[in-house]
Amino acid sequence: MGVRLIAACVAAVVLAVGPLQPLAVAQQAPPAPPTAAEPAPEASPRRTDVYDVAAGVVTVAKAPFNVGLCALGAGFGAAIFALTLGSGYKASARVVEEGCRGPWVVRGDDLRPEPPRGEAPVGGWR
Repeated sequence: MGVRLIAACVAAVVLAVGPLQPLAVAQQAPPAPPTAAEPAPEASPRRTDVYDVAAGVVTVAKAPFNVGLCALGAGFGAAIFALTLGSGYKASARVVEEGCRGPWVVRGDDLRPEPPRGEAPVGGWR
């Protein structure tokens, strides 16, 4: 009988508080507009160049290796977790994170060489 009473109380609280959620969201302050001392960011679209195209090719080419490494890390992490009977959960989580983290998407800026120090980039300062 106690479990049913707790479930009924939780359901009643959720039903009572549910309609208040839009009011809480509506009371958030809007972001402040930029001041004169702080200029608005310019929305100048950068043109696609060979580095952006190469980044797309590299992303597609390395995707199977990323998936394989992530699966291998998940397998080893599960094995460590099972062999230690759950006491090595931190080590198994680190193994999975090591295999699955990292930049899965390569961007053009990752491949683009940095200009020599003291010189402005070809497209101007970023």
